[in-house]
This record gives sequence, structure tokens and C-alpha cells, in this order.
Amino acid sequence: MERCEDYPELMKIIHVISAENPLQRKRINAFISRQDVSYWTFAEELSRTLNSSFLRDDQVRLEAARSYNRMCMDILREQIRFRKTGVYLLDDAHVADETVYSQKSVMRYYIVGLLLSYLFWPNHFQMLSFFKDHLNNIRVERCLEVGVGHGLFTVEMMRRFPDSEVTLVDISLTSVELAQEMLTTFDLDSSRVKFILGDFLTVPLGTVGFDLIIMGEVLEHVNDASRFLTRARELLRPGGSIFLSTCANCPAVDHIYHFHNVDEIRGLIRSAGLSIVRDAALPAEDVPEARWQQELVTINYSSILNLG
Repeated sequence: MERCEDYPELMKIIHVISAENPLQRKRINAFISRQDVSYWTFAEELSRTLNSSFLRDDQVRLEAARSYNRMCMDILREQIRFRKTGVYLLDDAHVADETVYSQKSVMRYYIVGLLLSYLFWPNHFQMLSFFKDHLNNIRVERCLEVGVGHGLFTVEMMRRFPDSEVTLVDISLTSVELAQEMLTTFDLDSSRVKFILGDFLTVPLGTVGFDLIIMGEVLEHVNDASRFLTRARELLRPGGSIFLSTCANCPAVDHIYHFHNVDEIRGLIRSAGLSIVRDAALPAEDVPEARWQQELVTINYSSILNLG
């Protein structure tokens, strides 16, 4: 394990989360103790950037820590309920919109919590690493992100391709505003980004097409995942790619579409006319694959798709 004192910006965030919730301190310490220098370098760089602006002082960091801890508790509560019932809390995206996406106070804590999860959840860290690896192999002139959330994936893309034309679509005003904050935090030029508040299935996006479409953790939030994939395929340029992530057996306060396993996700992708270039199934718990289905283990799924 690296020496914690060599990563002071990361430690600022860890200490305030741990002070608020000793259980999270134990989980975070268990995670970081297994990481190599690539994680520590990433985590310190991200923490330094966040602390310089987005988490600019002790009070703001405390609020973010409480958001993270609250989100973790909400997910734990939903996991317990899901393992008793086998179904998600909600089954209609319109209800999720009313209770989560259109409620600024709820959406703000939820998205800030998810942002910090990329520092401390092995499956989320690996998912972001999977995406960054893909950026090494492509060129991007026009990029679309559907469901921008915290904006971290767009930030990575824009840093790699500073001249790209970017369009962001989200149904939540809070998400759009938070993405704008992230761009400012990373000193990125938001003037070349087109922000669209609305439903991806209905907003006009032109006919030119995109080299890269990012759909990170979107399909589990919608009523009709197949239509989302079909529209993404229609907007993809020949030779372009889609980064898709979603999850199976993944209860949350706003998850609607219940994938029961990874094969179900792959089947839906192929039925939408898309080909899987490569993918990864990332369990949220250290459980052998043979027991994932029986124990209803949450699986984060990441893939690179093209037109085949």
C-alpha cells in the first residue's frame, strides 16, 4: 500500500467521510489498501482538482461527504429490500422524475455521492478506467453524452480531445447544472458544449451523427431501454463507437429497468442492431461469478459498441 501522507488531497476527502461514518472508513481503507500506484495517482489528481474548486473548503467537503454517506445508505437499504422482494422499488421513469430528477435537493446529493464513488468503489473506478482506455484508441470530432449526471466522463473526453464538438442531454436540470460546474472545475471551455435539457428519445439532435456516444449508467433509469439503444445506433456515424455502461440486479432509488444478468444486457444490445467490441462485467462484491445470480449480486457492465 502507498503511504497515505503522500496523497494529502485524497486524504482530505477520506477523513471527512470517515469522520461522518466509521463504516465507510472501514470499506474505503479496505479498498485503497489493495490498489496500485495507478489508482493513487488518479485519485490524488481528481481529489486535488475537486478540492481546488468544487470542494473548495471544509464545509463544502463536509456536505459532499454527507451526500456520499447518504447515497451509500440509500443503496444499502434498497439492496436489503431487493433481496427480500426480488423487484426494484420503482417501475416507472415518470415517478423517478417526480421523486428524484426534478427534486434539486435529492438529485444534488445523489449525483455528488456518485461522483465521489469513482474514488472509492472498485467497480466504478474500473468502469472509468475502461472508458479512458477506449479513448486511447479513437479520435473524436463530435461527441454526444446521454444522461450526463456528474459529468466526469465528458470531462475525460474533452481533456483528451480539446477541439471536439460536444452535446450533452439530460432530463434533470440539476445534472445539467452539475455538469457545467464540473467543466468549470477542470478549466474546460463550456462555450463549445451544447447542453440540452430534455428526453433523449424526443429532443432534436440533427442528422450529422456522432463519432462517440457516451451512455453511462442510463438504461437502468428508463422505461424502454431498447428504444434508447436504437436511437443511439441511429445517431452513430459509421466507424464511430458507443461507450455503454449499465447494471444488473442493481437496486437504487431511481432504477427502473431491471436487468437480471449480463447475458440479458448483451441480448438487448444485439437486438438493437449493435455489435459488442469488448465488454467487462464488474461485480460490486467479491463473490465468485457462479454465485452472482443466486445471491443477486450487483453487476456493473461496461462495453464498447459499434455498428458491426
